[in-house]
Amino acid sequence: MSDIVFDPILPLGLIVLLALLLGAATVYVYVKVTTQISRGKNALLTAFRIAGIVLVAVLLLQPSELETISPPEINKVTVLALDTSRSMNQVDSEKMSRMESAKNLLFESDILPRNTAPNDPRLRLFEFHEDAMPVSKSLSELTADGQTTRFHRSLSSIVNSLSGAENARAIIFLTDGHDFELVNPTKSGFLARGRQIPIYAVPFGKQGKVRDVSIRITNYQPYCYVKQKARISTLLRLLGAEFEDVQVQLLRENKIVQTRRVNADEHQTIPVHFEVTEPEVGQFEYEIRVVPLEGELDTVNNSAITYLNVINQQIQILVLEGSPYWDTTFLQRSLMRNDKMEVDSALQYAPRKARLIRKKESTEELKLPDTPEGFNRYDLVVLGKAVDQLLNEQQLAALQTYVKELGGAVIFSRGKAFGGDLEQNELEPVLWNEQTTEKPRLQVAREGQSLAPFRVLAEQSGGVENLPELLQGHYSSEKKTLAATLAFAENPDDGVLVPAVIHRRFGQGQVLSIGVDGIWRWAFNAKVDGPNNSFDRFWDQLVLWLMAGRDFIPTKQFSFRTSSANILLGEKVHFRLVTKTPDASLKKVPLTISLDGKEISKTAFTPKGDDAFRLAAEFLPEKVGRYRAVADFPDGTQQESKFIVFHENLEETEVATDVTYLKRLCESSGGRLLEPKELAKFITELRDEKSDSTPKTRLRSVWDETWIFYFIGLLFGVDWYLRRRWGLC
Repeated sequence: MSDIVFDPILPLGLIVLLALLLGAATVYVYVKVTTQISRGKNALLTAFRIAGIVLVAVLLLQPSELETISPPEINKVTVLALDTSRSMNQVDSEKMSRMESAKNLLFESDILPRNTAPNDPRLRLFEFHEDAMPVSKSLSELTADGQTTRFHRSLSSIVNSLSGAENARAIIFLTDGHDFELVNPTKSGFLARGRQIPIYAVPFGKQGKVRDVSIRITNYQPYCYVKQKARISTLLRLLGAEFEDVQVQLLRENKIVQTRRVNADEHQTIPVHFEVTEPEVGQFEYEIRVVPLEGELDTVNNSAITYLNVINQQIQILVLEGSPYWDTTFLQRSLMRNDKMEVDSALQYAPRKARLIRKKESTEELKLPDTPEGFNRYDLVVLGKAVDQLLNEQQLAALQTYVKELGGAVIFSRGKAFGGDLEQNELEPVLWNEQTTEKPRLQVAREGQSLAPFRVLAEQSGGVENLPELLQGHYSSEKKTLAATLAFAENPDDGVLVPAVIHRRFGQGQVLSIGVDGIWRWAFNAKVDGPNNSFDRFWDQLVLWLMAGRDFIPTKQFSFRTSSANILLGEKVHFRLVTKTPDASLKKVPLTISLDGKEISKTAFTPKGDDAFRLAAEFLPEKVGRYRAVADFPDGTQQESKFIVFHENLEETEVATDVTYLKRLCESSGGRLLEPKELAKFITELRDEKSDSTPKTRLRSVWDETWIFYFIGLLFGVDWYLRRRWGLC
């Protein structure tokens, strides 16, 4: 029989005081109304009200039953989780792998038998890498061959393997702490803490002393031009090489052509760039190789390969100028003498009179385009000032379509190009206003520092700071969405920076606007002789950079690209075919793929949705090696692209023991790190730990029954009803 006890909601004295005050108030009120009703009726109303107050006071005292509860029968086990990922094969402890060290610890501590499966019902063994699995074979048969390590998933599987009638005293991880799931260790620790399971870990391996360097290509340039500077960018990842010099070599067709020495400082990753130029057309293989560190065990990841596609198709350029000035004159001359470019130009020298100039003689009459297809004959359109004097509204609409839908490129070489009715247009990436700053100097923005046209300025004698000052810089009133500032003009009076070069992706194409006057003065830089001056080099690299951002190869109807020159094994290679003019009848283009000179697959480009310009194909490599893809086009021409497929397993690259991760994991669950020598004693203590079988008690309320609330309501309700009936309201 359970005992009845009181568990007051409010302090007992306060409840008694409230009851007495309410009772006294009730008696006082009903004594005053004695003259209006009979004494018997008065006594009845008083009884109803006092009974209600007493019952409310009793509710506040919260009468409860004291129950005795026997604890449930729960089977508690100790879980051992052994890391079997590849990083456990690392040899860094007494000429023994981490895996062997962990096994020997379990054998020599008499925790697990050597040649038989675990048979202790109080001890449960798991292996884990990508996930956790119970071990039903002998420990000596386990091998470390897991491709990756996922702690959170493995921990979830271990916890979920426990049935409702069992729990774990502790989960003990024997591991080097690698985790590639990128889940916060505190979150994983709370998962175990929610089940009242502390996590302990025995770390194996050197803590940050393993020496390894790996390299990876970080950029891909589908093609570049003959004699154009191309950048090959890589990222070095260094472990255990703090403040050491690392020698990086660039090999072209297996011959060392450049060597660079970099210092690791205290960083784990270092970007390294090489710039190359090719004098001839072709596809060239470049390898970036790091000289192995002293004591480095794994040197397979010390090199990476990429390919550079070099073309010499001349870029077709149209120059339109309605108000010629020195900028236009110098620009036109620079483009005309550049052997990579074919130039047509129209310069208005009087109202409704324009001079048409063609660099290459042709029997075809030069006319300004009036359709998107007409503009699409050009790879780039350069606009000067007052171009609305040369183009009408229809031609401007055609120019916008050429950029937005056909992937064209436009340079606004002198800022605002249109006036009058054409001033409002979608094409210009920025709206320049009439406010100017005098004699500014160019400052390259962060977005422009890695781009070739600004690098050639920085590489000259004295750098950008030594360039002649400009004439004017224009302030902007609005920069359109997705527009990036590549360079600024610095006001010499107050140091304020105003945008100078703005680039924007517009639909399938791109536009660039230059909002400063006087760039032509760079052609007179006294420190640079001959035609290879800063002005020429800047415009040469600016045009080539814009062309590299297009989907087309100049003068070619078909342009074939690979998603990257470096493909990680297991990832798909994506191929893209772009036609310069749409062809709805083009439904299939054959693509042949070879591995190390042997044909291994045939596939085909097919249309990408309803887009008549773009076709796509994909291929999943099954082996590492050098691949070659050849596309056969309807016009009888071919294009090829080379790429390399490589294998990278971070389990064998990032081999330093991550004690910090393990410490956070353990402490967030209520556990801690263990030294190997502590393990045997700790497991013995867990085995001897007895479950708490002491009966528990709890209070169960006995007043929270529906009828009690109805009864109290009835008492007050009857009191109110009678008062109304007897005229006391």
